Amino acid sequence: MKIANKLIGILSFGIETNKSKDFSDKFTQLNIIIIPSLMVFIILAITSLNASLPIAILNIFTSLTVLVLLFMLLRSNRFSGFGLGISYIFALSILTNLILGSSNLILLATTMLLPQMFYSSTTFNKASVTLVVFAVSVTIILFVLPLIGLPSENIFYANRYYISVGYFIYLTAISLLSFLKNKQLQELEMKNIELKNDIKKRSENLAKLSHDIRTPLNNIVIISNILSNQIQEEKLKDMIDTIQASSNNLMSTLNSMIDLSISEMPKDSDVLVPFDLQNTLNNTFRLFSTQSGTISFSFKYDERLPKNLLGDPVKLKQIFLNIVESIIKNKSSQKVILEIKINKMQEAGDGVDIYTEIKTNTPLLLHHADGVSSTNLTDGSTALSNQVFIEMLDLKIAAKLIRENGGKLNVKLTSQDSQINFNIRLLKVPSTLKEEIQQPEGKDQDSNEIAPETSEIIKADKFTATDVKLENANVLLVEDNLINQKIVLLSLKKLVKNIDVAVNGKEALDKFGTSKYDIILMDVQMPIMNGYTAAKKIREIEASTNSHTPIIAITANALMGDREECLAAGMDDYISKPFQIEVLIQKMRNLLEANR
Repeated sequence: MKIANKLIGILSFGIETNKSKDFSDKFTQLNIIIIPSLMVFIILAITSLNASLPIAILNIFTSLTVLVLLFMLLRSNRFSGFGLGISYIFALSILTNLILGSSNLILLATTMLLPQMFYSSTTFNKASVTLVVFAVSVTIILFVLPLIGLPSENIFYANRYYISVGYFIYLTAISLLSFLKNKQLQELEMKNIELKNDIKKRSENLAKLSHDIRTPLNNIVIISNILSNQIQEEKLKDMIDTIQASSNNLMSTLNSMIDLSISEMPKDSDVLVPFDLQNTLNNTFRLFSTQSGTISFSFKYDERLPKNLLGDPVKLKQIFLNIVESIIKNKSSQKVILEIKINKMQEAGDGVDIYTEIKTNTPLLLHHADGVSSTNLTDGSTALSNQVFIEMLDLKIAAKLIRENGGKLNVKLTSQDSQINFNIRLLKVPSTLKEEIQQPEGKDQDSNEIAPETSEIIKADKFTATDVKLENANVLLVEDNLINQKIVLLSLKKLVKNIDVAVNGKEALDKFGTSKYDIILMDVQMPIMNGYTAAKKIREIEASTNSHTPIIAITANALMGDREECLAAGMDDYISKPFQIEVLIQKMRNLLEANR
């Protein structure tokens, strides 16, 4: 088994690292047949040098042509064209060898491999028709050419009856095996599609279930917090604390269900769009401005990288969000400085390999299965595998996305600091798309470093300045559920004087057009117009006025990718239900301060 894997690895030429799995599998399968056939023709060319110069020249030409086509196939994505071309070259060369009177029995080896070559490079029907034509051609050559004067003592012609009948029997058996193999593969593909559809359906149901549970759970959490602060009687207070503890347990169970769903979800098809990598990362780190007192960034970006690249910016954000959030959650001190470097590794073909390094000035806590945290890293613990650290720091999402991109996440923890690095591959933007790329708004073109404090990053945006405290802010709450409206209003009424309510995105737009708001709290799932559409239209309106109103998404959508979808719609921050009202208030304060 080990020897077979090594041979397959050699014959694949390492193509699996820069091609799709489907292409690399087909290429390797075809190579397993082409390489022995190529060796046959090289041997034929050498052994025919003294006996027949035309046959030697023919086989040398065949070998060189096949090598050129194989190299072109390795460099391109046109598998069927080049693969079928190589098969035809071998077939025509075999027939020409017979016509020229080649008597070397080694030629039979390639004749036997030819059916597999065609079935590996084209469809079953096309390969079958071509092979029947080849078999008929061989029979005609073996029976007709002796009649026109070729030496009958040639071993092929002397045994033409056995060769012709035997080859048709062999071809029939190979065809039936290929047909059965294709049928089994189609059945497996159908089962795979059904399984993916079933997983997708279950994931959608889980997302709906999560949303339906989080909304009332959020109300329970907020009301219990309010009651806990107002009730002084010990017995009643103990009951409220029990409700809060039960709500937290329910929340943990729900999150466990979501984590399970993430591990079962199939890999999504890659979404390739042109995007500004530096701007995307700046916007991602900007999300942590609400925690500027505990974390700050030093961001160094390699100017050799192209300004625009082709890839999936949402998945890229997910990777960095997962890593930074894990560092925040597992930090061992009150303040952490993150040093982030984005460097260009190499630029080859249509892609760019990028190396990312994230360093912290403090060690990270290791959370063991028993819940015990430790910062006492020893030589033994630093030798643990990447997978152990990934599990301990809860970096599964980032590791999965990086692995799907062909890279690897590496974690190195010591008793003094921490380092996380990985490599990813992004594509260069084709020249046909470069003219269509528009410059993102609000980005300072001369900037290539994030300031030490993330709060300063947002201040650098070119928006109209405001100086509003939360107590005097005009707040627009966009929420269609009456109970949820009451809960938020009840929670904020002592802190915020002016709160307007809109029941859907359209009504929010109408109010936004007639009133000046300092901050917007936006639900996502609403009738008539949802929160995503409303946020996008608000940003379109603001683009012509050089103004910016902070928008916080308050939603029960809490699965992987929901935060990124809110941010992509133009919202400034995101909070999922259930949440602590203090967290929402802090986010509102920070955004108002950052928008000055």
